[in-house]
Amino acid sequence: MTNAADEQAERFKKGQRQFMTGAALVMFGLIFGGGLAMLFYFLGQKPGAIVAIAAGGVSILVGIVFQSRGARVIKSKAS
Repeated sequence: MTNAADEQAERFKKGQRQFMTGAALVMFGLIFGGGLAMLFYFLGQKPGAIVAIAAGGVSILVGIVFQSRGARVIKSKAS
């Protein structure tokens, strides 16, 4: 019985780690992409702002995928 509980605890930790990594990627994308894009825009560097927005958007999308996978692992029942 302890073996099954250990496996379930390990799965929960893995899901929690994925979820928190996804949250960190989303926050990084928002701060890095948005902040750097504003800086480039105010400096008159529109191509740089577009690249920063694109990089931030990709980071946000990857973070959302990580969060959804982690949430799925956390919510799943023991198999």
